[in-house]
Amino acid sequence: MYSQDAFHGNATPSWIRHLVVAVDGSSASRDGLALAAEVAERTGAHLTVVHVRHVPAGASLSSLMAEQVVRTQDELEAEVRAVAREVLAGGRISWDLVVRAGSPGEEVLRVVKELGADLVVVGSDRHGYLHNVLLGSTSAYLASHSPVPVLVARPAMLVGHE
Repeated sequence: MYSQDAFHGNATPSWIRHLVVAVDGSSASRDGLALAAEVAERTGAHLTVVHVRHVPAGASLSSLMAEQVVRTQDELEAEVRAVAREVLAGGRISWDLVVRAGSPGEEVLRVVKELGADLVVVGSDRHGYLHNVLLGSTSAYLASHSPVPVLVARPAMLVGHE
């Protein structure tokens, strides 16, 4: 759970009515989901969990590789659904799950615009330069292209971590 003092009391920011959280199955995205759930609970906002099925470039070169990628994407989507149910179960949060295919940053922002969301939450680990060049950084893309504020959850935000 996240630190209580990070929110400066129990004030309800009325401008947050609908928030979107990007979830990809990583531990960083789980942190982002936990933070988004807390914000949604505190504000009464509706939460939309967005998972993007991203097929890496070159995966369509062979039918065997394409078949493996689809199987892996199916497993990852099932894991994301299970994590969302686990993290959001029993809470007083109104939420839904949207699954898209394509570029993660672009698809998350498409959902933000379609739903008229007020805030985007994304988890992020610190990756090196090479990782970001080869795979890109969804959190960096969202922070620089989003029409609404972006809240980036870092592992250090967790209680008990430095």
